[in-house]
Amino acid sequence: MVPKPSGSKSRRTFIKSLGVAGTVALAGCGGNGGDGGDGGSDGGSTGGSGGSESYEITFWELFSGGEGPIMESIVNRFNEEQPLDTDAEVTINRQRTPWNEYYNKLFTALSGGQAPDMAVMHAAYLRAWAGGVDAIGQYADTGSMQSDYTESHWDLVTVDGNVNALPMDMHPIGVYYNKDLFEQAGLDPESPPTNWSEFEAAGNAVAQNTDAAAFTQSPYNDGFGSFRTWSTWVKQQGGSLYDEEWNPTFDNEAGMNIAQLFSDMTGDMGWAPATSEDTWGNNAFQNGSCAMAMNGTWYVAALSGVEDLNWGFFEPTVGPNKQQDRVWADGHSLVLPKKDGRSDAKSEIAAQVGHWMTTQNPSWGAEAGHLPAANSIYESDAFQNSPYYDKTLDKYVEMAEDGDYFYHPKVPNGDPNAQNWYTWLVDIWAHNAEPQAGVQSGIETVSSGISE
Repeated sequence: MVPKPSGSKSRRTFIKSLGVAGTVALAGCGGNGGDGGDGGSDGGSTGGSGGSESYEITFWELFSGGEGPIMESIVNRFNEEQPLDTDAEVTINRQRTPWNEYYNKLFTALSGGQAPDMAVMHAAYLRAWAGGVDAIGQYADTGSMQSDYTESHWDLVTVDGNVNALPMDMHPIGVYYNKDLFEQAGLDPESPPTNWSEFEAAGNAVAQNTDAAAFTQSPYNDGFGSFRTWSTWVKQQGGSLYDEEWNPTFDNEAGMNIAQLFSDMTGDMGWAPATSEDTWGNNAFQNGSCAMAMNGTWYVAALSGVEDLNWGFFEPTVGPNKQQDRVWADGHSLVLPKKDGRSDAKSEIAAQVGHWMTTQNPSWGAEAGHLPAANSIYESDAFQNSPYYDKTLDKYVEMAEDGDYFYHPKVPNGDPNAQNWYTWLVDIWAHNAEPQAGVQSGIETVSSGISE
């Protein structure tokens, strides 16, 4: 999963105007919900030869790597089992778009009135894209649904009191480590670091006693991956990221401290090469030449296919000068994009499909490694007996229960997952920029992105 869509002023302006147009269109659809569907070229409801109805729900998603096959299996299961309490035949037409193209394609579809019936959306986008989606409460009884989900997941999909989506998962970050390299460095591979002193000692031991690198801040050496690690440790020091008016504030003391740490890790500390090569960290960790990598829940699916990689996992609450436990997290959700001509009946069906997908599929957590949104899944045998439970999931659950997670702010404009918002962190890591200059560049870039 590699974040991105590039933002543009024209796109953001459109999204805002779409909210107005969509409201008018919805009002125009009032009273049309009894036709059983919308038919037409968008794959909507059709009357069968025997008088029964059928609905094809177009569903856009962005999952790749180990997540893609799991989502495919969920969709196939739905189509085979027909699990909804309805006489109509309902099928999901799944269409996958690569992550780095996904939001631009979704925007284009929205602007042309050809959006899918249901789509995956990161929670961080739910405020900026609010004008482009139908609040789920228009077509489903969210009051009765709320208790199906954890409170923290429900908060993720709520914007200014409106439930804009159904929560699917939460995907925070943690530290994956190579047990064999720990042993070579003279460390106990079964006792990973629990604080900065231990983390620093482990990194130094690897750097001094092995030929391997000690740490990568992001396996993909990308801007947003770097931001997850950097912001996690900034928050652990008590630093802020934005003020109440969405002005970036991360040029504070904590922000500067972690920027300097990034520079030192690839400088005087000798933990990793000062490189901007995007594949360095992932290649190094997977081929056994990097001891520790900070990444999200989804990394388990990638690592599970790597032979002879003896890896473990620990909580990333190991930042220096820590005042509090804080760990970055975001979550996938399911939205109903605004779409010309879609009937109320079909929107209601799509909302039911979303509810089924998010509450009846423990494989999304058990096999993809995410924290599921549904309360019932946490106690399910599938989740508790997941091969990842004792390796990662139990620790992610523990951090959730301790209230450690903070969420990427749902900014009112711009692209909070954009790589180009955070390339300054890669520049600091690669020694292409001094920490002070890099952070100031970041302030200017993010400020511009939000204000356009």
